Amino acid sequence: MATPFFFDPLQLWRDAVNRLESDANTLTTDSLKSPELVRTLQQATTVSSGMQQGFDKLLDGYLRRANLPSRKQLAELTQTLERIEQKLDRLLPPADVPRPARTRKPAAAAPVAPVAPTAPTAPHVAHVAQTAAETPQSPAIAKVAKAAKAAKPKKPARASARK
Repeated sequence: MATPFFFDPLQLWRDAVNRLESDANTLTTDSLKSPELVRTLQQATTVSSGMQQGFDKLLDGYLRRANLPSRKQLAELTQTLERIEQKLDRLLPPADVPRPARTRKPAAAAPVAPVAPTAPTAPHVAHVAQTAAETPQSPAIAKVAKAAKAAKPKKPARASARK
């Protein structure tokens, strides 16, 4: 094979990684033949899994005392919500179904009969009539506002008379 004309640093890196992998593989293969190492690895795995279970119990107790859901409870809740959403999707009509045409026509607007003017019964009604009279409106409303402005509110009668 011909040598490249330019120096390739990536090829140097690939060669170094390949050599490191082959050395690590031979070292691992030779060391796994030893029963002491296999036993030590098994004990480390057992201790690690025991510690993981203890940590999980500790964390579950903490979450229960803090009134927070655990990962398992969140997964169950997610599954329940997905089932509910699927049921709701089955209940809803599909979006591509056309809606029936409206056949009922809206009622025609009936002419509004003029309202007879009435005298206001409280001071706030006179204020409303005065505000209505100041704003431009139809002649019928203006007539009602004028009549309300002309009328004066009655004073309330006394509850008890002196004798």
